[in-house]
Amino acid sequence: MRDLDLVFRIAVLLVLGLCIVLSAAQAAPPARSAILFIGDGVDDHQLTLGRNYLHGAAGTLVFEGLEQRATARVLTIQESDPTLPEYVGDSASGGTAMSAGVVTSRGRVATTAGSDEDVVTIAELAKAAGKKVGIVATSSLTDATPASFYAHVSLRFCEGPEDMSGTRGRLRQGARCPQDDTANGGLGSIAEQLARSRVDVALGGGLETFLQRTHGGATVLEIAEKAGFRVVRSGEALAGVNRGRVLGLFGDGTLPVIWQGEGGASAERLQSVGGGAPPPVPRFGCEPSPSFGETPTLEEMTRKAIELLSAEDDSFFLMVESASIDKQAHAANPCGQIGEIRQLEEAVQVALDFAEDHPDTLIVVGSDHGQAGQVIPYPSLFAALGRRTGSAVHSPGQFAVLETPEGGTMGVSYATSTAFAEEHTGTAIPVFGQGPGSEALRGLIDQADVFAILKAALGL
Repeated sequence: MRDLDLVFRIAVLLVLGLCIVLSAAQAAPPARSAILFIGDGVDDHQLTLGRNYLHGAAGTLVFEGLEQRATARVLTIQESDPTLPEYVGDSASGGTAMSAGVVTSRGRVATTAGSDEDVVTIAELAKAAGKKVGIVATSSLTDATPASFYAHVSLRFCEGPEDMSGTRGRLRQGARCPQDDTANGGLGSIAEQLARSRVDVALGGGLETFLQRTHGGATVLEIAEKAGFRVVRSGEALAGVNRGRVLGLFGDGTLPVIWQGEGGASAERLQSVGGGAPPPVPRFGCEPSPSFGETPTLEEMTRKAIELLSAEDDSFFLMVESASIDKQAHAANPCGQIGEIRQLEEAVQVALDFAEDHPDTLIVVGSDHGQAGQVIPYPSLFAALGRRTGSAVHSPGQFAVLETPEGGTMGVSYATSTAFAEEHTGTAIPVFGQGPGSEALRGLIDQADVFAILKAALGL
């Protein structure tokens, strides 16, 4: 009897303990606000490149010190047969995975592959729940990643009303988004959808697109102003804004990068030399880019966005993208990439500073896909073999040797394409997090899980 009594008491205590744990879990308050950072094209190769140059081989990027880390599979499907995987995604499919939790085909912005159905985004859910919404990007605000949070279109290149017919830019092949055109009852181009959206703060590039005219004759910019956006075009004007809806357009398209190679140097193709000797490669460091000028930094835009979104103690969702990590990788420009990784770091630090006073803020740092650019030896580890055979051994692609601030030299290879731009890669991507709900960021997840984590943390 005593043994049975003891077992009963232990069972009661276990049940009570479980009830307390479940009660505490249910009582845990959700995040009031969430900030999602996207380093476009960032995978572990690009992080290593930036970390080595910015902090040294034994250093750490700011966001690598966040409490949680996961590895995310980048899943993409084929447009012609959505049952088949595509293996390598783009910013539209990757952006849609994070913004809406949906696996789609390349080029689609918050729409489904094949069936072309609009999908609800985290920004739209947040707005419906009474939260403010902000979009910040160093690309055009109509580029694929930022667009995935507020727009729904069948092809990412339908950025402005004049792009819908294929007469401008990359679409000069005839109409590609006829079902999205307002003339056919659609939501319109990406820019038109932003102008008519419920977004509170949008800061980035893309002025040229917003100056395109709609079917009614008005420019998209005029529609945005009529809808209540205050339009600013300089960092000075942005600094003077302290309330209301704001549309900041600080460049015609993608904003300039903050760094370049010394004298404009970037990676180049190596030429073999006789006797198996390593081909000579100019060595250079990184320097400020003169084209950046007075452009607002990502740090400044992030700080102002948070200030505006939280001005009246409002809760909010904010997406911040450092876009040219990807774009400079396409151009085989390592210093351009590294400078934009630095911009991402500085913007994340702004969010961390805000979270110190607002611990109910979820911070997530992720990526849309992998990119070209690998740190490899120079000279090649196989150079000795080349000397014995009489042929030089080196990277077959574009190559750069950076002189790092810690006194070393770092070889960077771009070898995914011989065309005008380097390719994306199909590697998994890192995701970092801190704050309420970030504990779900662990182990191997799917990229679309980022949406579910944000949604659950915000209680949407």
